[in-house]
Amino acid sequence: MTDDSRQRFVVKPIGFVESNYRNFDDVPHGHNHDKKGWTEETFRIVLLPEHAKKLQGLEGFSHIVVVFWIHKSKNWRMPEGHKLPKGVKVFATRMPRRPNPIGVSVVQVSGFCPRTGTIDVMGLDCLDKTPVLDIKPYLAFCDSFPDATVPDWVGRKRAGLDHHHAGRNHETERKPAGEKG
Repeated sequence: MTDDSRQRFVVKPIGFVESNYRNFDDVPHGHNHDKKGWTEETFRIVLLPEHAKKLQGLEGFSHIVVVFWIHKSKNWRMPEGHKLPKGVKVFATRMPRRPNPIGVSVVQVSGFCPRTGTIDVMGLDCLDKTPVLDIKPYLAFCDSFPDATVPDWVGRKRAGLDHHHAGRNHETERKPAGEKG
């Protein structure tokens, strides 16, 4: 390992999330079908003034990829009763506690305004005041992999056996290879 391999990076937010959720415990658990969870909520991204006009050209994109800093990741704790299978560690999960708390979500755009630098989106799994690091258009021809698979333990979690996956909707998630339904 060279001295350059341990370099640090400075990232600056381009904006912040406005959300009704201020803490992880505020978010309704999306597995309970009577509770919406944040996948069905509308959120607003407010860009810093110097980035507002950079939204021009976003017209026609139904979805964007939002890259964000999970600023309260140290406050997150494993939900009660949740257990990962033996040997499953952080890089095999989407848990917010990470060596670098960077989050990525594909969200639906419901409106935006380059004049004000705001983007209204649905399904952003962020807390209020989450720093947004980047926004990219979602391109189905290179961002979607219909043949992607997941390990069996993910399928078992989705089937309702001791699971928690941050409000994702069972009906809209991809089934593991070979799983019918």
